[in-house]
Amino acid sequence: MISAVLTGMRLHVKQFSRNAFDLSGVVLWPVLYASIAYYLLDAKHDPRLLLSASLGAAVMLMWSLVVIGSSGALEQQRWQGTLELVVAAPVSLTTVIAPITIASGAFGAYSLVATLAWGRLFFHVPIAIDHPVAFAVAIPLCVLAIGMLGLIMAATFVLYRASFALGIATQYPMWIATGLLVPLSILPAWLGPVSWFLAPTWGFRAIQEATLGGTPWPDIGMCAVLSAVYFALGSAGLRAFERVARARGTLRLT
Repeated sequence: MISAVLTGMRLHVKQFSRNAFDLSGVVLWPVLYASIAYYLLDAKHDPRLLLSASLGAAVMLMWSLVVIGSSGALEQQRWQGTLELVVAAPVSLTTVIAPITIASGAFGAYSLVATLAWGRLFFHVPIAIDHPVAFAVAIPLCVLAIGMLGLIMAATFVLYRASFALGIATQYPMWIATGLLVPLSILPAWLGPVSWFLAPTWGFRAIQEATLGGTPWPDIGMCAVLSAVYFALGSAGLRAFERVARARGTLRLT
């Protein structure tokens, strides 16, 4: 299983690095998100707020790459007629899909470097990490947690034929519900408890606390717990939706 996961991640990284659309998104989206956040906040005299905006833009892109990458990969397999072969493979469908979501999230980690470098060069945002060890631990756990949340979404993509359109549609609701786009304090109160069950909330808090100073370890722990919960739910969902898709004969697109 470990060999299959590592092979899947390597293949998805190769495919991702040769896709002009994906590469343009990785290169341009962090810069655009960060620039918009800087100008919206208009906090020239509050470097910590601008640094927080950089981190939020990076986590936003992580989720975008995970949900778009996984949905696009499954839709591409449908068009190429290989999804049936993937489902019929000896390894479980979870072992095939999980590397796609994790690799997409790992690409999103680049956005963290890009947004911080962009802010430092063009907006003079000072980069100072208060807890380097926690910061180094928070990034991969944030990637893993968001990737496992993408695994749950991928379970619905197996059943839903227009998976890419569904993936695109889930970007903004997730940004809003996790407080990445606007503060949760100005949103309806019922969104607060919803955000507790979403990985980007805790991933952003962990990176933010590690960077700006605070107590990042509880948030890092939540990322680890949610990763395990998401994996269990995503695996169960994939098995269930796979059976439904087989019964309905909806794996093929044409």
